[in-house]
Amino acid sequence: MTAQDTTGVPGLTRPPASAPDPAPDPAVPPGVPEPPATRPGPARKPAVEGAATGTAASRGRGVVLGATAAALLAASMAAAGLCAGDAAAGFFPFGAVTRGVSDLGNQYVPFYAYLCDVLHGHARGDLFVDWASGFGSSYLPDVFYYLTSPFSLLVALFPRARVDLAVYVITVAKIAAGAGAMAVHLRRLPFRGSRHTGLAAVFGAAYGLCGWAVTDGAYNPMWLDGLIAFPLLCLAVEWALAGRRPLLAPLFVAYAWGCDFYTACFATVGAAVVLLVRLSAEPASVRARVAGGARAALYGAIGLGLAAPAVLVGYLAARDAWPVTPRPFTAVGPAPLLGRLLPGSYQYNSPALFVGTFALFAALTLPFNRALPARARAAWTAGIGLVLASMLWQPSVRVWYAFTSPNGSAYREAFVLCGLLVIAGFTSFSRGVPRPLALAAGGVTLAAVVGGASRWTLTTPAMLGRAGVAVAAGAALYGLLLLARLTARLTGRLLRRPGRVRRVASAALLTLLAGVQTAEAAVNVADVDAKRGAHLGSYAAWGPWHDRLRAAVAAADGWPAYRTDPGEARITANDPQLVGGEGAGYYSSMTSTALIGTLSHLGFGWISRGRAPKSLDNPVTDAVFAIGARARSVVAGRSQSRGGNTAAVTLTRTAAAPLVTVRRPPSAGYGPSPYRNQEALIGARVYDVPRLRYLDQYGAELRPGRDNSLATSPDPVPGPSYPYVLRAECRPGDEVYLYAPDYSGGAVLAGNTRVAFTGVPGHSRAPMQRLGTVPATGRLKIKLRPRLGGPIPPGAVGCLDPGRLDRAVGALRSAGATAVQVSGHSLRATLPAGGTGLAVVAAPAIRGWTCAAGNAAPRPAQAFLGLLAVPLDGRSTSVSCSFTPPGLRTGLAVAAAALLAALSCAWRFSGRHKRRKKYAQKRMHELSEIHYVDRQ
Repeated sequence: MTAQDTTGVPGLTRPPASAPDPAPDPAVPPGVPEPPATRPGPARKPAVEGAATGTAASRGRGVVLGATAAALLAASMAAAGLCAGDAAAGFFPFGAVTRGVSDLGNQYVPFYAYLCDVLHGHARGDLFVDWASGFGSSYLPDVFYYLTSPFSLLVALFPRARVDLAVYVITVAKIAAGAGAMAVHLRRLPFRGSRHTGLAAVFGAAYGLCGWAVTDGAYNPMWLDGLIAFPLLCLAVEWALAGRRPLLAPLFVAYAWGCDFYTACFATVGAAVVLLVRLSAEPASVRARVAGGARAALYGAIGLGLAAPAVLVGYLAARDAWPVTPRPFTAVGPAPLLGRLLPGSYQYNSPALFVGTFALFAALTLPFNRALPARARAAWTAGIGLVLASMLWQPSVRVWYAFTSPNGSAYREAFVLCGLLVIAGFTSFSRGVPRPLALAAGGVTLAAVVGGASRWTLTTPAMLGRAGVAVAAGAALYGLLLLARLTARLTGRLLRRPGRVRRVASAALLTLLAGVQTAEAAVNVADVDAKRGAHLGSYAAWGPWHDRLRAAVAAADGWPAYRTDPGEARITANDPQLVGGEGAGYYSSMTSTALIGTLSHLGFGWISRGRAPKSLDNPVTDAVFAIGARARSVVAGRSQSRGGNTAAVTLTRTAAAPLVTVRRPPSAGYGPSPYRNQEALIGARVYDVPRLRYLDQYGAELRPGRDNSLATSPDPVPGPSYPYVLRAECRPGDEVYLYAPDYSGGAVLAGNTRVAFTGVPGHSRAPMQRLGTVPATGRLKIKLRPRLGGPIPPGAVGCLDPGRLDRAVGALRSAGATAVQVSGHSLRATLPAGGTGLAVVAAPAIRGWTCAAGNAAPRPAQAFLGLLAVPLDGRSTSVSCSFTPPGLRTGLAVAAAALLAALSCAWRFSGRHKRRKKYAQKRMHELSEIHYVDRQ
């Protein structure tokens, strides 16, 4: 056997080059082993047929038990390290500091809260439609993109008010599962040794607690599915090379792509690198390598086909989602790159590559470890180097992200490089501790890494000190290892059991190594928790504000007769999912262009570059979207994005149009004025849009731009003055609204309180806001104090006449639906007789809706100014609509075909395996009988 052992990989094995190839027996088919050569000695009875089978079965059970033990140990160490680090930092659930930073509190916790409602049958909708968010959104893409993992089902075991704890348990479970999966993969690699199980557990835990997992994945739970997927795909690669597991390997691929196709792209690229490294490292024939690669491609294609429903539904939803402008890619420099290998390092947009000092050191010894063949060392070193380079070059970064540009951090694939470092480290140590020369070379390289990292501006003495402590601990363990070997030789001779003494010493040292590594990882978790919390906004765990708002929304519930909006001053961007109710609030990567485009024309605001629309506190849009009750929260103390959880909650009720109304077809589409767009949607003139005059704080006229807009900029020295003034005239008693979507700063209508606008072009859009009531003089004076500046568009002020609005709402109610039934992903409304024109449903016209009037055949829904519409013929007294996510039917058909292909491959493999096994047993039994007779 060569130094690069290939036991268990029949397709990639061959005798050592130094031994002549034996002449094959023509009677033995390919793949069946030759019988062992006879040896001189006393004749033995023929071997009992099936004894070889029993030995193989026993060996197989041993491999399974060893892999299970490695997985459990690795998972336990990873969970212990994560929980210990969070406890040391005082983070929830071990302390009062919230874990809900950024998207974890703003997006994922509400998603899990709503999933809990779905699982318990309490949700506004089902797996196809979420009636709570975005005035009715497609829910299955969110499920496939964020929640498909089986770990998500754990949320059903927790009370809804303990959803934060449920999300934490799911996070810990995923990190532990990733560590366990890597340990199984390492344990099943073609290496053998007494330290195989314990060493695999240690390296598996290093992978589970890698910097990417605890820095980026910990507050994006869906990404942790990629942490699990990578070792599973690597296992599928090993089985493809060995020609084994034709059913389980595609299922692993399907699991990876079905749980989260986003990180599955990264994991698949990483698994392809592992495949190329393994093919390059093995001294096999070209035919064997091609066969192994072809099986890997086949397993991957079948697995991707099995996951087709999730992939197609998610892909089509992403294609229909609101487009965002990608941030420019900037590669990090050498110092930050090396710095992210150290414990306690943190920087938002750089790759978190920490894998623990021991795992990093082990990987650095691989190029110098002559116990491994040069081909293997070169392949692993080149593979890791190319992966690292591909993360720093924009064209190859697009390959990682399936030829798109990353939105946010550009190093979300860093867990793949962490995994490759762990595999390389395990490969180097799998044959025992490398020789002193390799250890010395690895130590020098590690010193160079630390030296380069020290040049990073964010490297602290504490980070360098912790790395030094880990190195010192490793050196002490190596000294203990040498002492243990010497002791084993001396005591082993006296006790006549040198093997047992050596095993006990090795187990003790592995235990110490696991303890040191877990402690270092826990310290890293605590440091990262604190630094990440200081850098990113945070959202409080469930508390008094949640309770009060949920109680208020539940008390006003009237769905589907009317909607109850949880309000504009929200706890998170997904409040309808978190606390209940039905509104515009919805934050997802799948937020549709149909929704955002419609709401933008009506004066709604959004954050997260358009992916998170905000509720609009406006009586016209409330009437149009059937919002009959609205909660309002007045925040006290810190804002909700800084962990605030104190607010006074009030509830108001208004008359609104029903969910389904009857309208005339629109004469034109939306225009530039949100006031006129709202009037087109409600069907009446309710606003006056006065002519504006622009003045400075001294009363001097300001010249507007070419489009009659006013450009504003903040004072060089911030102060209490209002440098810009808007003058206009309106009818006394009307309500004054200001629309300035790209303006950031304050606005005050004389005699009223200041109103904040938060528009940042390209990032957030300020909603239309009420400033007050027109005074008796009819003259308006609106003062502006910019914070970041931004333009005031022409026609920015609108004066709403409440009387005209009441008459418009009454007209819609009189011609609207008399009854509405909503069940899951279907809707049915009863209309007054004789209706003509369009039946309009107050929901965005997203793809997937089919509707019918009366008993007519369902057809794809039409659109009325961005809302669902059904043509009426004057005779029908009802309309019905049903939703099916685009791509679901095609995906199910592809998955069915892939399942048939998987079963066919498994059947063919099983038949071939049984025939070869039966022939081999028969052949060996015959040869044994012949040998027995000859010896007699």
